[in-house]
Amino acid sequence: MPKIELFLQAEGSRRIELIELDAEAPVREIIASSGLRDELRERANVFGPDGEAPLDPDATLCAVGVGHRDRIHVNRCRQVAVTIHFNDITEEIRFPPSATVDRVKRRFVQKIRMSDVDATEHVLQLCSSDDRPEPDNQIGSLVSGCCTLCFNLVPIKRIEG
Repeated sequence: MPKIELFLQAEGSRRIELIELDAEAPVREIIASSGLRDELRERANVFGPDGEAPLDPDATLCAVGVGHRDRIHVNRCRQVAVTIHFNDITEEIRFPPSATVDRVKRRFVQKIRMSDVDATEHVLQLCSSDDRPEPDNQIGSLVSGCCTLCFNLVPIKRIEG
């Protein structure tokens, strides 16, 4: 059987692992490769690249369209409720755990009708911290034990001389 490599990111870990599976392996084998503790694996879901819904655990990787070097995500949450604050605006938007920080930012700035120029001068920062996750981090990797996340949209700090 042909092998495929997958980039795997899982709940509570920003680390991206490269795993190798048979193309005809069932989706549930991704969960076994995820590194989640045994008691969490039973409730885990697998999301494909930008997938809105979990993949069928009994279907083969090939049958659900997962291909070589695709990025996948394993998480107990089916959706993450993301609260975003900017000045006096607060919005809650739901995303699948496989959504990237960049996708969350784009949806929020679109919703508040921020100009493209202004949007490039702002980043998402986790609430009550100075942690600014990379734009390609999947939001499910930022949650652990709950299905909620909070960001502030803040200006990028620039040093002017």
